[in-house]
Amino acid sequence: MIEKDLDFFSYSNVSNDEAMVIARSRARDYLLEAATKIKLTTSSDIDFNVDVNNETMCDDLTMTEINLLASLMKEKYFERDFSLLKAFQIQFSPKDLQVFSPANERKTFMDMFESIKRDNAVLMDNYSSRDRSTGKLKTIDYQAYQFE
Repeated sequence: MIEKDLDFFSYSNVSNDEAMVIARSRARDYLLEAATKIKLTTSSDIDFNVDVNNETMCDDLTMTEINLLASLMKEKYFERDFSLLKAFQIQFSPKDLQVFSPANERKTFMDMFESIKRDNAVLMDNYSSRDRSTGKLKTIDYQAYQFE
């Protein structure tokens, strides 16, 4: 989802091999953060554990789960820039910001980031409400409860 972002793969004064090691490390960190978010906010049948040494998921994932992880990784990626932008705004007065950074670009980035977060919240809700293997909506078996 960020393959066209050259900054993710471009590092100063390092070889291509070293840059790939850095990019893989960053991607692994985003994967760990995304997996943790899923674990904390959903009631899934799987653990979303990551084998850090092999850089693989311990569970067999569905396409929905892979897409959800990728979307959350993208959110975590942009979250870093959002934090920098917030720190930048605190450091300078509004008048300084008009000189150094156009407000329209900042607003566009912030709107994009909020849109990614909203979309991911919908994906998480949809994932939580469906059976992971069949994709069918989870329902309550009322007959399992005896009301007298």
